Amino acid sequence: MARTPSTKQRGSTLIDVCAACVMGSVTMALALPSYQSYLERTGRGDAVAALQRVQQAQERYLAQHGQYALRIDQLGAVPALSERGLYRIAMFSDGPDNFEARATALPDREQARDPGCAQLTLRVTHGVIAYEPSVRCWNP
Repeated sequence: MARTPSTKQRGSTLIDVCAACVMGSVTMALALPSYQSYLERTGRGDAVAALQRVQQAQERYLAQHGQYALRIDQLGAVPALSERGLYRIAMFSDGPDNFEARATALPDREQARDPGCAQLTLRVTHGVIAYEPSVRCWNP
C-alpha cells in the first residue's frame, strides 16, 4: 500500500523520544542540587529543635536549682538522639554558669554529608548564647 502525499504519519520518532529524554535529564540535573540543599536544611531543623529542647530543659533546671545542670542526665527526659534520629545529642559543662549542647550528625545518615553543618553547637556562658558553627547552619 503506497502512501499518498496527503496522509500524515502519527506517533513519535526515535529522535523525538531522545530529545524528550535529554530535556528531562537536563531538568533533573538543574533541580537536584536545589533539592539536596532543601533536604540538608530540613535535616538541620532536627538538630536545632533538639538543641532548643536541651536549652529549655537547662532553663527549667536553672530556675529550680539556681545553676545549670552539669550532666545531661540531670535534665530528665532529654533524648540522646534528635527526634528524626539524624543527630546524636551531647552536653558538656565545666561549671554551674555555663554549658554547651552539641548535635553531631550520625555518620551513617545523610546529614553527615552536610558541608560545614554536620555538627551544631549551642554554647551558653553566663547567660550569653552563641550558635556555632555559623548562622547559616542555624537558619534552616
